[in-house]
Amino acid sequence: MNQKLDYSRYYLKWHSDTPQHTQSMKSFYQSMFSRFLPADRNLSILDIGCGMGFALLALQDMGYLDVKGIEIDDAQVKSCLEKGIKVIKVANSIEYLAKKNNSYELILCLDVIEHIPHEKQLEFVKAIQTSLKPGGKLICTVPNANSGLASRWRYNDWTHHISFTEHSLDFLLFNAGFEKIEIYETEFFKNPGIKGLIKVKPFLHWLLFLLVRSLRRLEMIAELGWEQGKNIPLSLNLLATAEKQKTL
Repeated sequence: MNQKLDYSRYYLKWHSDTPQHTQSMKSFYQSMFSRFLPADRNLSILDIGCGMGFALLALQDMGYLDVKGIEIDDAQVKSCLEKGIKVIKVANSIEYLAKKNNSYELILCLDVIEHIPHEKQLEFVKAIQTSLKPGGKLICTVPNANSGLASRWRYNDWTHHISFTEHSLDFLLFNAGFEKIEIYETEFFKNPGIKGLIKVKPFLHWLLFLLVRSLRRLEMIAELGWEQGKNIPLSLNLLATAEKQKTL
């Protein structure tokens, strides 16, 4: 039985359409991926699983002109349309991408791959690779299995099928035909800065973050040795960039 799920039960715990939250999310995405974006503001950009459109709004604010999203959830499509975002409601992302060979210069796939059943993930990522133009770039984020909260992050959402390490994510992207694969930490919690540290709660939060992250790093080194342990990404999410081979 294919029962349609009401995904708003999940995402409305963290997201809303208020101006304050929208601005906060735009700033978050800009800080996350601005250093990975090409300079050309006329690129054709697709956001797969664009949700409520925050990443697309961030791109628009940065001057990117040709941006649109695809989304399977009715309520989130409605939210995007109310913001004036170009979004297409799709029933099957793989089928949509299969009709878009060599169409996009940049694709975002933020917190999406983990929702794809394991047996469909390679097909899904191959479809992304095929829909990129030669030399096009993918920016994706996924839950990090190395994180101290990996179990919560993996099972917090009932629709998650998997979390990734830097190695398993690299393996998936490589076998989908990507090259120049790079894996990064991407943090939700940021250094509060000098002004933030003056306040007691942000200061204590920052100290606890540094302490817990340091202990996790020591655990990795103790279990796996210095050379492996010192370089394992420990953030809640992993961010990957990968490129489609340029035409020879």
